[in-house]
Amino acid sequence: MRARILLVIAAAALTVGVISSILGNRTAQATDPVALDGVVSSQEEGQMEGVVVNARRDGANFTVSVVSDAQGKYSFPRTHLEPGKYVVTIRAVGYEVSDPGPANVTAAKTASVNLKLQKSKDLASQLSSLEWAMSIPGTTEQKDKLVYQTASCAYCHNWQRIMKSNHTAEEFVAVMTRMQTYYTDGTAASNDGRGRGQKQTAERIAAAEKNANWGTVPKQDLADYLATLNLSEGRTTWPFELKTLPRPKGKETRVIITQYDMPRPDTVSHDLDLDSKGTIWYTDESRMMFGKMDPKTGKFTEYSLPPVPDGDVPGARDIQVDKNDNIWFPRRIPGPGIAMTKFNPNTEELSTIEGVGGQFLAIGPDGKIWAGLSRIDPKTMEVDGRYTWLDSPNLPPGPHGLYIDLTVVDSKGNPWAPDFRGSHIIGIDALTKVVKFWPVPTPNSSPRRSRMDAQDRFWFAEYTGDKIGMFDTRTETFQEWPTLPKYTTPYAVSAPDRNGYVYATSNTAERLIRLDPKTGEMIQYQIPTDFDSKKIAHDPTTSRSTLWMVNTRAARIMKVEPLE
Repeated sequence: MRARILLVIAAAALTVGVISSILGNRTAQATDPVALDGVVSSQEEGQMEGVVVNARRDGANFTVSVVSDAQGKYSFPRTHLEPGKYVVTIRAVGYEVSDPGPANVTAAKTASVNLKLQKSKDLASQLSSLEWAMSIPGTTEQKDKLVYQTASCAYCHNWQRIMKSNHTAEEFVAVMTRMQTYYTDGTAASNDGRGRGQKQTAERIAAAEKNANWGTVPKQDLADYLATLNLSEGRTTWPFELKTLPRPKGKETRVIITQYDMPRPDTVSHDLDLDSKGTIWYTDESRMMFGKMDPKTGKFTEYSLPPVPDGDVPGARDIQVDKNDNIWFPRRIPGPGIAMTKFNPNTEELSTIEGVGGQFLAIGPDGKIWAGLSRIDPKTMEVDGRYTWLDSPNLPPGPHGLYIDLTVVDSKGNPWAPDFRGSHIIGIDALTKVVKFWPVPTPNSSPRRSRMDAQDRFWFAEYTGDKIGMFDTRTETFQEWPTLPKYTTPYAVSAPDRNGYVYATSNTAERLIRLDPKTGEMIQYQIPTDFDSKKIAHDPTTSRSTLWMVNTRAARIMKVEPLE
């Protein structure tokens, strides 16, 4: 069917972290390339390296962040801050800063604000989920059962909510059951009030009441353990030391991060993609809408989708831009069901292919659209190939399930996917439909969110293996790189950027990991806010490596610019 899609929101244009034509005229007269700088220090440490410094202009819909160097110095380039009044804040676990007052940035000279930090009075509110995992007592088995779940507690929110609660074991069982009544992919909650919860269908809600397990673990066993860790039984503090990750240092401080607030703070988005002009396109996992953002102006535009009946879970899922800048995504239709959808940005027309869908899609080198393991010819808008692997005669023994995380396509048009539950890499010959399976070297590592590079190397995150993995599909060989410390749980990886670096996200550490596959060097960029991202995209329009992600936890679009 075809329908003209309704434009529901066109937010006012806002100048963001690039030079507009007006800002270009102003900065052309400036004598210093730095808009704002200063020194970060504390009585305990003196000059402090690795402090994230954030600047937000009054009235803006974005925040720019930089990191202090070994001398405690930070600086914001003029390309990222236009003249105006800015609020300056920091992120440095264990420390806080008193309000330094506004920073008045002008076009004529550099503004300076020195930041004096004090020890935090509430360290527990600053810990990432990984730092809680480092801190809590328990056996490796107990911690593994808490962290290594398909959708762990950190999938939707920081562990702070668990550890600061006073639930008894009995109450924790009820809490876990209530959590299972929410749609995981469409629910997120940040510490600054962004995100939302989305209830499941009535059938799934009823099933939660009868389910005695949390993932693969009995609810009662996990509840008994959690009740020893939180503030139940009248405890006012924790009977264990709160441990923290080291702050960034060296190369980890060489980055600029910009986060753009989505118009609605309750948006829960997992995926984005960029068109040839650099426009960002994204979907909402549990609302019938999708949107775009112009990175040159900060303007968001949102589009509505045909509604689904009350009781069905709404939403659109993965999103890809084809070679002609058409937008493709699976969306929910009444039933409940999912249909592959094409949006033409020029005509604002929506085309739907029913009978094919799923959560993920990919675009092959021939332009064919892959909806999971169904192949679509975009010229005819018809399915021209369907593939399966579950009934393969050489299916390895063990659990597999129906969940395949993100099909990708190699240079010959063959589909590949990570077997999340079975810890295999699956390859299918598109001509013969023969399926092959390769076990990931690390058992039970839960490979997920993969990418294929131009050399047909299959990159994947090992979620419960704490590693970044690569399978060379031409030589059929693996390489793995550990992401330290334990419980980093990398979720998504990128294909190599123009410098050969591969990136991975960690929602437990709230950091972005950069791997140099040639040397094995791994560094971590501290994200300024709560962080959870399911996909990394490279900007095709910039001269240096620039990454874009949806920060699912915080309803923000995030740009990361490594400086070396």
